[in-house]
Amino acid sequence: MTLSFISLFSTVLAQAADVAPSIGITGFNWSQFLGFFGLGLLGLGLAGSAIGLSVAGSAVAGMRPERRNLGLVVSVLPGTQGLYSFAVGFMCLQALKKADVQEIMFLKVFAAGTITGIACLVSGWYQGVVCAAGIKSINQDKMGVGNALLLAVFPEFYAILSFAFAMLLIR
Repeated sequence: MTLSFISLFSTVLAQAADVAPSIGITGFNWSQFLGFFGLGLLGLGLAGSAIGLSVAGSAVAGMRPERRNLGLVVSVLPGTQGLYSFAVGFMCLQALKKADVQEIMFLKVFAAGTITGIACLVSGWYQGVVCAAGIKSINQDKMGVGNALLLAVFPEFYAILSFAFAMLLIR
């Protein structure tokens, strides 16, 4: 499956490279295109944060007033995925600002943006779901804030791994 995807991708790139001059695009650099596309993919991490915060925030809205402050603590956790995406984007832009940027750096930026964007989208979204369940349990006195926070850390771990890998890749 992976090999066929790679050969398909290579075929598409080769055909696009042949077509580019005929439609007036000369000197097109696929590495640069992929690098900036990877920066755009970091927006997925921001979207994951927004979705997760919306899900968790909706759960807080339904809490009893005397328990609402406890739910607020848990509801802000999905926001960290957006911070990771922003930090990776900042580091990628710093790497691309150098005067002697090599072509491989654009591919590293693409990889870092793809890994971080997708991981933060999924982990932010599902962390919001986990936080909402924890908030509901806090509201029903079935769980304390500490337990809800502990459960919410599990999806966070994978966002942290993608962030760490991207930092190692870019440096």
